[in-house]
Amino acid sequence: MGAQETAPEEVLRAAAVEVSTPSAKRRLRLFRQTLPPLLAKATESASDTTLLVDLIFQTLPLYDDRASRKAVDDMVIRALSESTFMKPFAATLVQSMEKNLKVTSPLACFKLLRWSSYLLKWTQFATLSKGGFSRLANAQAVLSQVLIDGSFRQRRTCKQLFIRIFSESVEIYKMYIEEIRDSRISTRDSPAFINLILDFTITSSSLSSEYKPVFLDLYVKTILSSKDRPSEAASEAFKPLFLDIGHEDFKNVVLPSCIKMLKRNPEIVLQSIRHLLMTVRLDLSYYSMEFMPVVLQQARHSDEERRINALNIVATLSDKSSDPDTLPSMFNAIKAILGGSEGKLSLPYQRVGMLNALEQLSRFSPKQISRLAPSVSSFLLLCYKGDGIEEVKLAALSALGSWASVSSEAVQPDVVLFITAGLKEKDILRKGHLKLIRVLCKKSDSLTKVTSLLDHLIQLSKTGFTKATQRLDGIYALYAISRLAAIDAKADGSIVKEKLWALIAQSEPSVISVQLLSKLTDEDCLTCVDLLQSLLVDHLFRVQEYFSVQSLLQVLIYLVCHPSWAVRKIAYDATKKVLSSSGALAEDLLFLFTNWLSLVGERVSILKQSDMDSSGDSQLPFVPSTEVLVKCLFLIAPYAVDHSRRSYSRLILCSHHPCISSSGSPAGVWKRLQRRLKQQKIILTDLIFPNISAICKELLSQDGLFSSNKQEQRAALCSLSTLMTISPHDTFTEFERHFIELPYRALHDGFSENDIKIFFTSEGQLSAEQGIYVAEAVASKNTKLAKGRFRTYDVQDEGLRRHRPCKE
Repeated sequence: MGAQETAPEEVLRAAAVEVSTPSAKRRLRLFRQTLPPLLAKATESASDTTLLVDLIFQTLPLYDDRASRKAVDDMVIRALSESTFMKPFAATLVQSMEKNLKVTSPLACFKLLRWSSYLLKWTQFATLSKGGFSRLANAQAVLSQVLIDGSFRQRRTCKQLFIRIFSESVEIYKMYIEEIRDSRISTRDSPAFINLILDFTITSSSLSSEYKPVFLDLYVKTILSSKDRPSEAASEAFKPLFLDIGHEDFKNVVLPSCIKMLKRNPEIVLQSIRHLLMTVRLDLSYYSMEFMPVVLQQARHSDEERRINALNIVATLSDKSSDPDTLPSMFNAIKAILGGSEGKLSLPYQRVGMLNALEQLSRFSPKQISRLAPSVSSFLLLCYKGDGIEEVKLAALSALGSWASVSSEAVQPDVVLFITAGLKEKDILRKGHLKLIRVLCKKSDSLTKVTSLLDHLIQLSKTGFTKATQRLDGIYALYAISRLAAIDAKADGSIVKEKLWALIAQSEPSVISVQLLSKLTDEDCLTCVDLLQSLLVDHLFRVQEYFSVQSLLQVLIYLVCHPSWAVRKIAYDATKKVLSSSGALAEDLLFLFTNWLSLVGERVSILKQSDMDSSGDSQLPFVPSTEVLVKCLFLIAPYAVDHSRRSYSRLILCSHHPCISSSGSPAGVWKRLQRRLKQQKIILTDLIFPNISAICKELLSQDGLFSSNKQEQRAALCSLSTLMTISPHDTFTEFERHFIELPYRALHDGFSENDIKIFFTSEGQLSAEQGIYVAEAVASKNTKLAKGRFRTYDVQDEGLRRHRPCKE
């Protein structure tokens, strides 16, 4: 009997059993053929309608394929045309959404949001039940957070869904605004939804002019006037408002609340105000001096987090102020506090906080900095000399360095004399002065002003490389010396006269040892990067004369693969400059990188077999990630390819090394490398094709397929596989020639047919014969060449195309 002749209740109960089927065909038949004809009759009965609604919501956790979901959605849209269906569907939908507010999958979340959009679009639910709409809107807002916190596609889908809801009905949009105005939608629980509707509002000039005050009021009420610290997500939700805000709204609405709360509850709003000031597109010159008194109180607070947030605000005010009178005013405010205008700063952290605030003023434009730099540097020298606490002295040196990095006007004669005396200070303060010199050496205008420091630096470098305890001082001093020698021929002569290069080479042939690097801070590692760049760019001739270039390049690889992103970034740029100045180093660097991969591979294997960590290894104190190694290869590749044909085989081998490539896609990095080089107008396959014989020889050498290292063997095998895709005939020919020329090839023809059976032993089993050989199975006394032998084995001419997969 057809479904049309059966009572709707019976069909619905039968469908309830079938709805959980995993078969997509049965699901589609159910929602496309069985149920649609019943809609009119089923919705006449309240019980049947309830069964139908329950049936639809049973699919929520089950249907994950697109076709089944589409069938259910079409069913929902069709059912919503029946007036009796709307009420039970809406009630169940709201209950289901509220039930899933805290724990739900992104897919279920999206289904619920989409069904809610159908409810608003195809029915009069929003106008008929304002209380129901309020519950629905609040649930939508909370669930939208799940998708916004998900993947890019989930975020995009969620945004498109709500934009469609807001666009299709202005009345419904206004109802959402009322929910926000009356705080029924919480900014704390639903920042993503606030951001969505705010972004939609700002993009429409008519809506923006009408409803921007609502969001301004909401920001002041929920963020600036909050009794608890707002989350970062809640502050970022108002980003569209910040980007669109003008001076009038900022001055009249936002600024008074900011100042009020900074005085009343600064710990709550400091982070939010920092985000506000960083985001607005306004010249903050007009407001800087209103913020400074209250912010500077926090910059000298005992709580470190408050000090950091306050200093970030001072930095933002400096960066976004263009009025030339603002910088002197901010400097005078800090100077007055350090002078005791608000009471004596008896605790060191208070004075350090003010000096750090003065350092942040260096964010102003160079033109403004230059005018005030001499006064600031003189003041900082007074602060240094007048304070007996090392921490405060170091803060003064750091501030002086920041100002000097922007303008050489900060380096006056009294500053040079001050540094000269500082090089004779005790360990910590001496290093502080060396750090200041490093900053000065980066700016050519400042560098010329400190040439008189050369003799002191040479003596300090000699001491540093003679005494292991002062090695770091020696590195800082050597960097300054190398920079001075690069711009002054007399300085270079003095270095040679003092036999500094020879002394350092005798003490430390690599200048910087890997063992020392592993113990240094990120800032000290950056100094090592600077030193290596200066030596290999400005003094390559001296380095080649006195040191091992490969040792220096090995240290450079270490720094390019350093655990700290900040160190890797600077090392990456330095390596580019080194290789640009001398392409011949690229081949050596690639060779060393190949060895580095082997070292990493061995270390990884050891770590997998034990519970050890890598920190105890003097050669490799850390294990770089795969992507870091890949980027290092991509850095070296274009320079190596441009300089030497011998680098081709190394590039292929490295890009297939197990430390870089995955077992699932051995050629993945190789393909990325080709795309990267293609962007630089280098077609790697065109370069490889005419040199394939030489490349094969390299891959079949003791460093490749016949290496004692298992990972190198695998890399070579996968590389040969890649070469087969470029030129199968040439690769096979070279492979064949190599094996024919092997000294023990003659043993091959001496095997009897019975001897050959050993090679048919199943993998994983040991033969009872004398041993297992890697050779070809041939008929007895077969003396034909390779082509004939392959035919004898019934392999035809496939040759290497039947290589084993590159998986361990």
